[in-house]
Amino acid sequence: MKNSISVATRYVEAFLEYLSEENKLDKLDEYVNAIKKVIDKIQGDKKFYDLIGNPLLPKDYITMQIIKASEIEDANFNKFIEALVYKKRQLMLPMIYILLEQKNNELKKLIKVKMITPYELKNKTIEELKEIIFKKTGRKAILDSEIKEDLIGGMQLQLEDKVFDYSIKGMLEKIGREYASKRG
Repeated sequence: MKNSISVATRYVEAFLEYLSEENKLDKLDEYVNAIKKVIDKIQGDKKFYDLIGNPLLPKDYITMQIIKASEIEDANFNKFIEALVYKKRQLMLPMIYILLEQKNNELKKLIKVKMITPYELKNKTIEELKEIIFKKTGRKAILDSEIKEDLIGGMQLQLEDKVFDYSIKGMLEKIGREYASKRG
């Protein structure tokens, strides 16, 4: 079964709609954390991955193993996992997790930002950057910083699925591409 982002999006939207109708959106953090535990187990335990992807095992058993790995006792969550397994979509959990986490952050007015710089920035600069991001998006930034000296100067920012390259390396690469395209 081919995993696609559009199918994962439909499952996430249906789950959110269900939670909204049941007035359980306040538990979304718990569900995201539970799925994260399952993802960690999938990525860290090849036997678990093989087990949940095995088409020969009973669906109830696979459902039970995923729920056990999630370490959560919740009927709504269990129904969601059961629906995934019965439609043979349990291997889409990593994609579903990413989408569900994004929706959860949107609801909490948060945005994940990956910041790549050639050197460590001062706290004042980081706070100013967070303020700019808040003004532009209306959401509080959760910064994850990485240092890559080959950027030379400037920075790269990744806000969810958008990348902004303000690095010297990026500018030089852009100039190189433009020069190469004009020379034919």
